[in-house]
Parts: sequence; structure tokens; C-alpha cells
Amino acid sequence: MRKYFNIFLLTLVALASVTMVSCKNETEEIFDQDAITRLANAKQYFTDILTDQGGKWKMEYYANGDEPGYVYVMTFRNNGSVTISGENKWISQLNPDGSTYGSETSLWDVITDNGPVLTFNSYNKYFHLFADPDDITDPEALDDSDTDETGIGHEGDYEFDLMKYSGDTLYMSGKKYGINVIMTRLDGSIDDREYMDQTVAQADSFFKKVIPQVYLNLPNGKRWVVKDGYTSILTMYPEGSDSITTAEKHNVIITLDGLSFMNPNTFDGYTVQFFDRQADGSLLCRNDHQTTITAGPLNKVFAIQSLTWKADTSQMGGAFKAKLHEIINKLSGYNSSKFLSLQMAYDSKANSYSIIFNIRSKVKGKQVPLTATFKVNYEMINDNQLKIKYTGEMDDNAHFYVDADQGNCPAIIELIELLGNTYTLSTSSLLAPTDMRFVEDGNASNTIYWRL
Repeated sequence: MRKYFNIFLLTLVALASVTMVSCKNETEEIFDQDAITRLANAKQYFTDILTDQGGKWKMEYYANGDEPGYVYVMTFRNNGSVTISGENKWISQLNPDGSTYGSETSLWDVITDNGPVLTFNSYNKYFHLFADPDDITDPEALDDSDTDETGIGHEGDYEFDLMKYSGDTLYMSGKKYGINVIMTRLDGSIDDREYMDQTVAQADSFFKKVIPQVYLNLPNGKRWVVKDGYTSILTMYPEGSDSITTAEKHNVIITLDGLSFMNPNTFDGYTVQFFDRQADGSLLCRNDHQTTITAGPLNKVFAIQSLTWKADTSQMGGAFKAKLHEIINKLSGYNSSKFLSLQMAYDSKANSYSIIFNIRSKVKGKQVPLTATFKVNYEMINDNQLKIKYTGEMDDNAHFYVDADQGNCPAIIELIELLGNTYTLSTSSLLAPTDMRFVEDGNASNTIYWRL
């Protein structure tokens, strides 16, 4: 037994010796280069990355914590030149024609400090504008005279510590102000102007000013109200809380792929930052694949009192199309009247919703516009279902066209009463539902489209 123990002990000692030699060799491999050589290698490493595969990148740039993010397209070349293209409101102040797009070629380099640094070391007016220490005049502000930013400007960086490269994404940090910036590789054949125009169009489609608020929908069923999305400076607060004392401001950037917060943010225990746009127009959180941003139930969106919906008569189907045809024909034979449009709106004076027929009619020999108004009530069924019930009340103009002894156009009432059935609502964008399609349950041929 003692013999076996000694053999086992000798074996352990031998293994330990091999392990120590191995660790020693690994340590020597790591530290066998001096700091200058390591920095030189890092400089070359990032230089090669930036110029590889055509050298074209998308930069998601934040100048500071109070402004939205801005997208730039950059093309890095081995000769030390870089073409920087952007499209934002600040660029409009630099162009004689006031256009928001600008592109200019300047110089770049990877230099070494405490680590590798990307520097844009010659002036590029479309990018360095955020680093210029000039007073800021917002081209979209009605009154921008309160604050003098002379000597400060936007406080943007133009040199960036290169932190990490992973999966065609380069992670950086502003050298002076420390704001995180991301660059993602683009196909080298992409046209800068087309890409920026598409990005701006995408941003314009995300949030609509006419939709007063949307929601951050958390996995636990709680929601945060999101306002002012069209500015890319989100005002957010928990649903049901005081909108003043609990409100938070968050700046975001909108790209062709989706939306990103400047920093990770935690809402009721859920940390989110990156959102990808889905086919239905909603935004889905890339961090947890559960949190979404949408405009809420469609029937409640349709009932927002500040909105006026107009029927797209070219998209009417089934009984709606037939009744509209009857109305047009009947009106044309009465005082040369002409149907113009059909609207849904809230009447604050009458404290009710109304269906409005806009008509042009001959009065005392002149063609004048008239409105025939019919009061209705909304009945919510499920989140995306709605009934619009006619109350039987109408104004004098409506009586004029409907009553048998005058216009005698019963098809007007018949079309309105069609809306009293149950309709399922859909839209092209759950985030910016500026169009609504009504399809009658049990009779899919009866359809009517509404647009803002």
C-alpha cells in the first residue's frame, strides 16, 4: 500500500512541474513584446479592419446626452482619406441651398495613446460641426435665443478610443466626453446618398406627430407611455403614474434596422437598448426578444379624439362600395350636388363622435361646400375590434339630404348603419398606425379603409 502511495505522489509532482512550465511559457508569450510593439500591432489591426471589404461603415453617433443620435456613412481608404456623408438638420445650416445632406472627404488615422485611437485629423465640416465650440442655433426651433453655447457647441467628439471589434461591429468611446459610439460594416457598393435618404425616410415612418403617444410593452404586462417619439428624444413614464413627476427623457437613434437607446435603460426591472423593426411595423427588443414598442390597441387609436380619419373611397369593398355608388348617383341629380369625402372625427362641442359627409352643392346658383354630420357612438369589443353605432341624431344639412321630401338619399343612412356591425381593424404599422383597414366579421367583402 505504501508503495502505491509513493508512486501516486511522484505522479502528482511530475504533473505539477509540467503545469508550472506550461504557465511560465504562456506568460512569456503574452509579455514577450514591449508596450510600443503591442500598440503598433493594435494600430495596424484596427487600420486593417477599417479599410477591409471596401472600408464602408455606418456610424451611430451621439454628440451628447441631450440630443438624438445621428447616422453617418464613412468610407475609409488606405491612402488616409475618408469620405463622410450625413443627413440631419444641422447640415442644412452649412449648405447654401439649405439641403440636409452633405458629403465631404477629409483625413483619418489610427494613432496610439493609452491604446489605439481613431482620429479624424483634418476638418470635415459635416462631421466636425458637432465638435465646433460655436453657439448653436437650432434650425427647427421657433425661439433659440435663451442659451449661448459659445465655447461649448454640441460637445461632440471627433477622436474615439477603439475598444472592441466583433461581428462586423466596432465599439468605440469618445476620447474627450466618453460617449459610446458604434460602427457597423456596410457593403462597399452602397451609395451614400441613397442610404442616407432611406435612413431619413425610415426615421420619418417610425413615429408620427399626429399619434400623441405609443407604449413600451414589458413582458410582465406593464407599459410605459412614450411621447414625442418623432423628435428622437423620448418622454417616458409608467402608465397610470403622474406624467410630470415620473417622466424620464431618453435620446435614441433610428437606423434602417431599428431603434437604439443611447445607453441601456431599465424599466420595471427589464433592461433594454436595441430594438429591431418587425414586418408589422412594431419594434421588438433585441436584448430580451419580448419587450415591444407599439401604439396600443387599434380601436383605441382610432378613437383618439384629436384624430380625423378620412375614408379612402377607392378601397371600399362590398356593401360600402355599392352604397357609395348609390349616394354619388343620387346626389348628382339633386341641385348638381357632388360627394367629396367621408370623415370620422370627434366633435368637442357636441361631446360625441361624428360621421361627416363632405358635399358640394349648388346654392343660389353657386357651388358651395357643405357638411352633413351624423352622431355615432364607439363600442369597443376586443383590442382590435370596433362597432360604430348611429345614434339617430343628425344636423340640418344631413336632414336636407336624407329626408324623403328633400334629397331623399336613404343610402347615406344605410352606409352609416353598416358600421354598426363588428369590424376587425388592421394597419400597415403597429407603431405609426396612420391607416386603418376595417373588415366586417363574418363578411370579409365589406371593407373600408381610413387614413389620417
